[in-house]
Amino acid sequence: MAGTNDNMVHPKTDRPASQRKIDKILDAARVEFFTNGFSASTIEAIAARAEVSKVTIYSWFKDKENLFAQLVQSECAHMRENFVVDNLEDRDLRDILLHAAHGMLDFLTRSEMVRFERILAAEVNRDPRIGEYFLDNGPRILLNELTKLLQASIDKGEIHSDDVAASAEMFPALVMGRTDFFLRYGHEIKMSAAEKDKRAVRAVDSWLLIHKTQ
Repeated sequence: MAGTNDNMVHPKTDRPASQRKIDKILDAARVEFFTNGFSASTIEAIAARAEVSKVTIYSWFKDKENLFAQLVQSECAHMRENFVVDNLEDRDLRDILLHAAHGMLDFLTRSEMVRFERILAAEVNRDPRIGEYFLDNGPRILLNELTKLLQASIDKGEIHSDDVAASAEMFPALVMGRTDFFLRYGHEIKMSAAEKDKRAVRAVDSWLLIHKTQ
């Protein structure tokens, strides 16, 4: 499986009809990948579900690897927006982190995302490159955006950290706790909006307490 940086295709168009077709393909790919995993999903099945030809998919996405990468990136896009450094100009860091924490909880506890991660973990045993491909196009991008956000806040003197990368890794760990562990092994977790808010506030305030300036 080729690396993303070598052959990644980013389908962008100013034509509304073409963009609708791209969105339809991504919606079909989401169902196939999240239901069947990477290996068992085929371009043929995705094309049939999207009601387009295989040629159309190949013309926009080049191959299944790039379609998978584009899907992962689009799924994580709304979370990346929570970490945009420009937000620091107008918003308090605590508010940004709370927003990010809520987004993380909503995103990672979705039933389809839980199911997809279980399938993906099983496939990694067969082909570790699939796991690397997923990490490169999702979690590592998000971690990089969070790191940039925190570094900007450090530069402004709002927080302190001797290791910004470690601080960035700590944040999602505080938010999720062992929730992801239990979900991975079949435990069903349902959190109300109030419960998610309580968890987010606790995680953010704990993180900020650790990183407050001296």
